[in-house]
Amino acid sequence: CLSDWSSDVCSSDLGLRIHGESGIAEGSYDFWRTIFDGVKRCGRRVEIDLHAKGIDQTMIDGALATGMPVNVSPKYWAEHLGMPYHQAAIRDLEMPVAGHTGAGLMTISEGARVFTRYGYADLLRDDRRYTVRHRVFSGTQRLLLWGDPRAAAAYSHAYQFCGSTGADLMEPLTCRGRRGTGGPGNRLGYADASLAPKWDWEKYAYWYRVNGRLMYSPDTNPAVWRRQLHAPFGGGASAAEAALAHASRILPIITTAHLPSAACDAYWPEIYWNQPMVAVARENPYGDSPAPRTFGNVSPLDPQLFSRIGDFAAELIQGERTGKYSPIEVAQWLEDFADAAEKELAQAGRQESVEFRRLVIDVDLQVRLGRFFAAKFRSGVLYSIHEKSGDRAALEEAIKAYRKARVAWAEMDRSAKAYVTDLSSSDRISERGQWSDRLPLIDGDIAQMEQRLAAAKSVDDTRVRAAVAEALGRPRRDIGRCQHQPPPRFRRKEALALQITVPPGKVVSVRLYYRHVNQAERFESVEMQVQSNAYRADIPAAYTDSGYPLQYYFEVKETTDRVWLYPGFAADLSNQPYFVVQRG
Repeated sequence: CLSDWSSDVCSSDLGLRIHGESGIAEGSYDFWRTIFDGVKRCGRRVEIDLHAKGIDQTMIDGALATGMPVNVSPKYWAEHLGMPYHQAAIRDLEMPVAGHTGAGLMTISEGARVFTRYGYADLLRDDRRYTVRHRVFSGTQRLLLWGDPRAAAAYSHAYQFCGSTGADLMEPLTCRGRRGTGGPGNRLGYADASLAPKWDWEKYAYWYRVNGRLMYSPDTNPAVWRRQLHAPFGGGASAAEAALAHASRILPIITTAHLPSAACDAYWPEIYWNQPMVAVARENPYGDSPAPRTFGNVSPLDPQLFSRIGDFAAELIQGERTGKYSPIEVAQWLEDFADAAEKELAQAGRQESVEFRRLVIDVDLQVRLGRFFAAKFRSGVLYSIHEKSGDRAALEEAIKAYRKARVAWAEMDRSAKAYVTDLSSSDRISERGQWSDRLPLIDGDIAQMEQRLAAAKSVDDTRVRAAVAEALGRPRRDIGRCQHQPPPRFRRKEALALQITVPPGKVVSVRLYYRHVNQAERFESVEMQVQSNAYRADIPAAYTDSGYPLQYYFEVKETTDRVWLYPGFAADLSNQPYFVVQRG
């Protein structure tokens, strides 16, 4: 793995899986004290690195009692890779439930501290005596090339969130060959032997270089990682770099906005096992998805900032919008990145190197994935509009969009031929096979949708017609020129006054959302008071009486159907979409 270490580097470290997957029942503190005692007596300085899943203060205190440095490693974006920030909130399925206890060995991590499974949890207190280093799983993108310097620099900043000391990155092929899926040859899975390098890692040399350099220094001169692009890509190096950068944005966006499962052995958006829209599948690998387990009911991995498909359709019909990013906006992002990647790839010309051939194949597959998910998100919203209204036109447009998604998937066949027919990374149904064998599930779902046409009726409702038009359109957020200066610090037990200035004459209300940097808690909100164009509100003194930093953002409303978030995402989608203030 690649790690961005603090300056106080230990001579060695000991990584411990302290949850029930270790085979030791959670809460077996005597057992772990024996392990810790052995570390203490080893005769040298050793960092004790504890996995965060199921961790509690008793376990941390036991490690700290050794006098050794202690690090806790929470997962970053579950067992996947999302956009380059920390999710504003975890899914409802991971929120703690009072009095709930897990079963078997997992009494803590599936009980009172379930929220430690897929994020930084409650580990980022200002007064902590341990370091936090994030673990980045390779569940989202395991095989195809990735390389986006701008995103890598943004991830580097995210790995320093609230004093975090960096990240451990799982290498791209971590999941290949697991659970009896290994086979002869290398792990890359090329059917064409001429595409395979001598060593697996050579395909991902650019991944290692970009991540390694920009984790070390986000402001690294681009010449550092571009030096070795010219030999394989010649005069097309700049265009090839840009094509891969645009394509590399696609899968992390999908993961952030739509997550059927947080587990990397269930959900693999890179080679997607199709989740149906119409009826729950008999074989459904997405066991941690909300019921009913259909496409439109899937939760975003960040449900605070992104809308579920069904929820957004309801907003459209009711004419009451929230500021959350919609599936239609996400679809537009995917379409734009796919178009940009394809355009840059065409400008790169024709290069004969094996590196360029590999890049063309993987960028093309990601372009098709982007177009597939974009069209399916649009179809999902349209189908949900039909479900809620009965409207035939919405159903007809949903079918058209789904067929468009199907075309995008079928177009992957040419590039998919470069790979063997089974790219398995687990023994689960959703982790077997290849792109070429996914079409029957897609076709079956479209056929079920078409069967509903016979009973569908036209609905004469202006809101339904407007909802259909928006689902087919190109959404834009024109947030104007808001101004807000985040306070440098806050003082415990003192109210934190916040103010935002908005464009004159455009805004009817502003709501402040705030929360401790603690994923076990939900956001609080308050309507801000206006004076001229300035909106003001306080985070109460009782709320600042906490050991955690504060994070907050604003929901700005022009009309009932024009609402946005501030700061929200910048045009390049590489920023932190909320503010964070630490204690003074």
